[in-house]
Amino acid sequence: MHPSAEPPGWAVTVRASRWYGLPWHYVPLAAWAAKWFSVQARGGAHSWHLFVLAAKLFIGEQPAATAAAGGLHLYAHYPQYQFGPVTLIAAVVVRLLGPDEGLVAGQVLMTLCGLLLLFVAERTARVARPDLDPDQIRWTVLGAGAVFVPVWSILAVSFMHLDDVLALLLGVFAVRALVRGQAAMTGLLLALSAGAKPWAFGFMALLLALPGRDRRWTGLAWAAGATAVLWAPFLLADPGSVAAARFGIRNVADSGLRALGVNSPTTPRWDRPAQILLGLGLAALAVWRGRWPAVLLICTAVRIALDPNDYPYYDAGLVAGAVIWDLMGARRAVPAWSLAAAAMFWGWTAVGGDGLLAGDLRVGFAIAAAAYTIVAPAGLARPAGISPETPG
Repeated sequence: MHPSAEPPGWAVTVRASRWYGLPWHYVPLAAWAAKWFSVQARGGAHSWHLFVLAAKLFIGEQPAATAAAGGLHLYAHYPQYQFGPVTLIAAVVVRLLGPDEGLVAGQVLMTLCGLLLLFVAERTARVARPDLDPDQIRWTVLGAGAVFVPVWSILAVSFMHLDDVLALLLGVFAVRALVRGQAAMTGLLLALSAGAKPWAFGFMALLLALPGRDRRWTGLAWAAGATAVLWAPFLLADPGSVAAARFGIRNVADSGLRALGVNSPTTPRWDRPAQILLGLGLAALAVWRGRWPAVLLICTAVRIALDPNDYPYYDAGLVAGAVIWDLMGARRAVPAWSLAAAAMFWGWTAVGGDGLLAGDLRVGFAIAAAAYTIVAPAGLARPAGISPETPG
């Protein structure tokens, strides 16, 4: 006797029920997010004061202990603010949403952004990968979400880094626009993502995946135009705004930079441009190889490998990029890279006392992620309108 390939009767009954077609899997994910919210909220919001202070300076207020003007001179006078104009504008709004400068409201909104990221990724995967069973996509989201949510809560609730939240969410929305063949919207969203956090400029490689030269040029024009609108006012008002690109932070013992043999006490001046350019270059290679769903994973992995610090909220980007790859790039939708990225996060957290090993893990994961997604067999999902015969 051979075992039947048919699913058991109870499974058939469940799948045939009316409620099964609803997005029920977000109920346990939301409950899981609420659980982690309660864990991270205690003693959390480590960085929110930075965004509040920057928002006040941006709109012309002069908080205590600040001497120089803000406004369009913000980046020239306060280069420690390493986030972009999109984040500044968002922070101005969020701090007005409740007591304590919008602290709890911000934590709730950023937590919801994580669930929205998963939802948009799932809906996009159903368009990008019609070859996959929607049920398989659903269970992949549930499995990946189980490890994504705890890591995202560190970003959204414990550290409250609005810049990374916006950069990643807008990057995923850009993937959605790409899949739908919306060139202008893709370019605009990529500019907004980089305008939230400059390391996301590497995501611009997605423009190369747009179908046809005309749409690629359209996407590039919108990205360039929106980038100019966001950043030019600061540079024109005060050319010293470029100082923000040279601001250095401490190069800690377990950073990827230390593992690569860079032992300078603070950020080398070449490091920030290298993060963007290497991420962009590898991501462009992935697109050329037909692996455009790897772009977010590659860029976030390069960011972690070349960053002088080891803040745990960095890893939310790594897992978010892995979710996109698992849903749209792999041959089968399984949360393999999402689980691997989360395992790396807990791994280098566990060996935090061994700086060399933690740094090696960061660099090793970045190399593995880039090499695998560029070279290994993939699902070769194509955005709307792309086919093997699509001309230049």
